[in-house]
Amino acid sequence: LTIGDSIMKGYGLSPADAWPERISAANGWDLTTLACDGAGFVDLGNPAECGDTLVDIVRSAATLHPDLIIIEGSSNDLEHPNSELLAATTSALTILRSEFPNAEIIGLSAIWPTTDPPAQLADINSQVQQAVTAVGGHYLDIGQPLVAHPKLMQDDGIHPTAAGQVVLATAIRSAITAEQQAINNQKGNIRPQRYHRAA
Repeated sequence: LTIGDSIMKGYGLSPADAWPERISAANGWDLTTLACDGAGFVDLGNPAECGDTLVDIVRSAATLHPDLIIIEGSSNDLEHPNSELLAATTSALTILRSEFPNAEIIGLSAIWPTTDPPAQLADINSQVQQAVTAVGGHYLDIGQPLVAHPKLMQDDGIHPTAAGQVVLATAIRSAITAEQQAINNQKGNIRPQRYHRAA
């Protein structure tokens, strides 16, 4: 199960081009993606599409049965007060853990296309890290793999092209694999099927 914004959805592209679909195809996951253009933990998504926040989207997932949940921070939340963002992010992750006590939960850092991200983006990432680790999940900071590669961006300068989604898929898949290996090393035995079936 992946939960996020328009970048996760593959805005402007075929659904198969989005990075969750690419990782799912490579890993053999049974994938459900709940992503909405414009959505953040506080920011409402596009009313024509969902009109929901990521907290609302999390609540809508209650009928699913995921083994692995990936939820991402979003630049859509920029300019909202940090206190409000932390409360909403914490709420979303708390709900996920309550609904899915046995699922592996991964929080991802937010994507930004340029070398000068707003300072608040680091706060958003920190809040995701704090909230996901508080519920026993794992935080993965994938950096900014699209930076300095304008050809990987669509004309709006915000959303990745299909090639950009490939770059994201590669970075995120590598980060998940590395995290899984680290957990294996620390705990000796983690059920790998949780990483092989997403919903």
